[in-house]
Amino acid sequence: MIKYNYNLGLLFDEVVNRCGSNIALKYADNNYSYLELNNKANNLVKLLFKRGLSQGDVVAIANTKKVNSFALMIACIKTGIIYTNIDIDGPAERLEKIFKTCKPKIVFSDEKSDVLKKASEHMSIEHFLLTDELLNKNNEYQYSIMEQMIKVDGSSIAYIMFTSGSTGIPKGAAITHQNLIHFISWSHTFIEIRHNDVFANLSPMYFDNSVFDFFSALFSGSCLAPIRQDIIENPLLLVNYIDDLKCTIWFSVPSMLRYLINMKGLSKKNFKYIRTIIFGGEGYPKKDLFKLYKLYNERVDIFNVYGPTECTCICSAKKIEEEDFADLRGLPSLGSLNQNFGYLILDKKNNETSEGELCLIGPNVGVGYYNDRKRTSESFFDCEKKVHYGKKLYKTGDLVKEKNGFLYFKGRLDNQIKHMGYRIELEEIEQGLNEIKGVDQAAVMYKKYENNGQIIAFISLNEVLPKNKIEEELSKIIPTYMIPHKIKILNTLPLNKNGKIDKNSLISKLKT
Repeated sequence: MIKYNYNLGLLFDEVVNRCGSNIALKYADNNYSYLELNNKANNLVKLLFKRGLSQGDVVAIANTKKVNSFALMIACIKTGIIYTNIDIDGPAERLEKIFKTCKPKIVFSDEKSDVLKKASEHMSIEHFLLTDELLNKNNEYQYSIMEQMIKVDGSSIAYIMFTSGSTGIPKGAAITHQNLIHFISWSHTFIEIRHNDVFANLSPMYFDNSVFDFFSALFSGSCLAPIRQDIIENPLLLVNYIDDLKCTIWFSVPSMLRYLINMKGLSKKNFKYIRTIIFGGEGYPKKDLFKLYKLYNERVDIFNVYGPTECTCICSAKKIEEEDFADLRGLPSLGSLNQNFGYLILDKKNNETSEGELCLIGPNVGVGYYNDRKRTSESFFDCEKKVHYGKKLYKTGDLVKEKNGFLYFKGRLDNQIKHMGYRIELEEIEQGLNEIKGVDQAAVMYKKYENNGQIIAFISLNEVLPKNKIEEELSKIIPTYMIPHKIKILNTLPLNKNGKIDKNSLISKLKT
């Protein structure tokens, strides 16, 4: 008899029954099998029930990648309780905005945090530290976990992932069990997951890229290797740690790979067991990507992936080949969309076109922004095109061009400015700067004044390069009206915890 896993809890139980003795979580000093992880999750289910939580309630997890936090994610999945992973370091004001939106019944953390404690107390939310003592003292509470688990249907929300909002209030993308079951099925096929694969869990758990690590690894019977932030910040320590834990799958933003290469952290001798490198979340200039390709292409498959948080992490993938470097300008293709996705490219009048806004369609599109009907109605729609009639459509805000069946990223609608009468994509200027020999990284911003504005570029260099030379080379790539008014050269561009260039930090530098 074929078992029908219509929710994630049933799917995880099947993995435990099949792979119970396999290592689920791998740390430098300890490993946890699927059976051990499942036992911890079941104890946390009892705690959640004991505290009066039920399906549809929300818990917030300040998750620093300790085993009990992963167990709590699974406990929520089993019971239909919605989890949201949050940054333990705040800031408190942002945490309170998140709490106001998702209204968690309990806030859990796997480390002590004064910021989190303050935010929880201010919002009058119960807070628990995820200790082994907390888990073990609930063993006496009797409740049928299976009885609750079978009540969770596929359309139930599994998690809320908060992203930055243009209004200053974070948006909580809500993703369902069924969204994730489709995603897991695709990821298994995409990288042909093996029972001995070890996924390097580099991204913070409140960052969308972590969805790939967690669900691809722990819902296949392979292994997840959580990596702490202090290790990630040390290039030599990180690459040695990856090899020590025999990691086989790497997924990060391009900035992390570029940083490791620039800091001489990567060589042909590193990544001894890595068989697949995946990058996504931002553009990877081909002139820099070629350095990575030359290091590892003979023994490693390298993929560029793309996907918004609102559509379950990844919606397209492209294997990087030698032919991608025939022209070193710009960014590699986003590839073609994954199975079970549809799409339209629309102009501003909602007419289909080959270059415009990408709109994603199908069962991987999330349900919208949690407790935010207004912003949901601005981005999520029921499609009226005949071939996709009635399907959910998400307007990504990403501008793409379709060529020979492949998609190419062109910019963001919200990064499109009108300057001196011209419509300009700031990403096009960034790509132009990244093509200049000697430019390491680039970020371009627009500073508005009452009647006009200025284009300002922040760059870091890997060789001495005068500003006039930069402008001269840039003028060969982009039109004169797109040349930045100011070019600020920094030793390095700041990165946020997700590993991307921290443009919020650069905003403060606009005043100087």
